[in-house]
Amino acid sequence: MEQFGILSLGSRLKRLSDFLYSEVQAVYGNESLMISSTYFPILRLLQQECSLSVVQISERLGLSHPAVSKQVAKMLKEGLLLKIQDESDLRRSAICLSELSQQEMHKAEPVLMAIGMELDFYLRQLSGPFLMQLEGLESKLLNGPYAKRVILRLHPELLEIRDCQSSEDYAAFKALNMAWLERFFSDDIYEKDHLLLNNPETHILAKGGKVKVATLDNKAIGTYFIMPTDRNMMELGKLAVDERFQRLGVGERLLEDAISAATAMNAVALVLESHTLLEPALGLYQKFGFAVDSSSSSFSVPRANIRMIKHLGGSHERL
Repeated sequence: MEQFGILSLGSRLKRLSDFLYSEVQAVYGNESLMISSTYFPILRLLQQECSLSVVQISERLGLSHPAVSKQVAKMLKEGLLLKIQDESDLRRSAICLSELSQQEMHKAEPVLMAIGMELDFYLRQLSGPFLMQLEGLESKLLNGPYAKRVILRLHPELLEIRDCQSSEDYAAFKALNMAWLERFFSDDIYEKDHLLLNNPETHILAKGGKVKVATLDNKAIGTYFIMPTDRNMMELGKLAVDERFQRLGVGERLLEDAISAATAMNAVALVLESHTLLEPALGLYQKFGFAVDSSSSSFSVPRANIRMIKHLGGSHERL
């Protein structure tokens, strides 16, 4: 539909609306909420206004009276709303939340907050004329794991970090890092990259290192490796997160795990190479106590221009 530009605006907005309703409903289902995503405007309005007539609901929401009347009838049948008769005029009645819907809306508050944070995440990435923003939103939102992102916000414990265990894990290790390299350094991919990613068993594990993946629903969305270097230190490398799951703390969790793993292996320090253009990554490393290491002017690959180190206080005995 994008090819028709503004002439397909209504259809494109409806497609986005249908997608969001579906994804939000998946989140509600995961959280065992007994409300429909399509009920939210009425429920929130009545939560704020206490009681209103169908006409008042229609006016406040800017929706047609028949549409609101039909929705209210369904919600009354499901026990989410109550009809209150006007004692002074039996022809008039008002609608209010039932105890059930009040309880469900209370349970839904953290869910609604996470949903709002996700929408904000997508909208903050947009700029330019409206149609350009719409196209960007469609590209990112319709092809993204919206519901899974919200659920991960609500349940960070669902993210599991473990050693690579299968060919699928090693394939994900390669795919995630190649995607990162092609995104930021498409013209600066070197033999070392191919050796590490194509044969981690020989070039990482056989040298006493570890390759780990972060999984959600048993699918890898992040990865890193550590392995011994000289002076009883550990090298941290290939820390990558699926672009669709960034800004959810996955990188932080991976870095925490790498520090714990290196500490458990009695390393005295954890070192890494990066590039000064990658400001968010450098900020993350600094947050976890990494500092610039100027002890050497050479790098393992030409694209790197900064080395960072975090001292761990391990033994100086060989790993």
